[in-house]
Amino acid sequence: MNEQNPGPPPPTPQHARLLEKVGEWKVQCTYFWGAEPMAVDGSDRVEALGPFWTLGHFECDTGPVTIHGLATTGYDPEKEKFVGTWQDSTNPFHYYFEGRFDESGKRLEMTGDNIDPMSGALVKYRSVETFHDADNRMLELFVEHQSGEEMQVLEYEYSRKS
Repeated sequence: MNEQNPGPPPPTPQHARLLEKVGEWKVQCTYFWGAEPMAVDGSDRVEALGPFWTLGHFECDTGPVTIHGLATTGYDPEKEKFVGTWQDSTNPFHYYFEGRFDESGKRLEMTGDNIDPMSGALVKYRSVETFHDADNRMLELFVEHQSGEEMQVLEYEYSRKS
């Protein structure tokens, strides 16, 4: 590396913040799909992809279907936003989110326009990840339907296993 080719940029404090999630997690999953909430156990294994990204390998068995999911999360220094994607075994859609931490630094809110797998419509998604402490966090996911009404579709309570 030299002046003409300085190499890749160094990780930022925001990148370091993401790496705090690296580890094995027990997940208490609550889904709000039907008339009554459905609670099931799940797991998430978060690994670092270099100093810039995390990969989350999620799994839970809802009874009728086992969900295998992959989350990528990073920080885009050009946009000055956290960015993330989600794919899972229950539908063919690729989900994209971006957002920021609130002033407290404990709540990461990300939004994205993504396909609703139930209707096929493009709708607004909003995720809120709250970091209670180093070993406990919660993720809530909301979908805004075409009527403008926002509905919570899931809540995941994470507790660190290792």
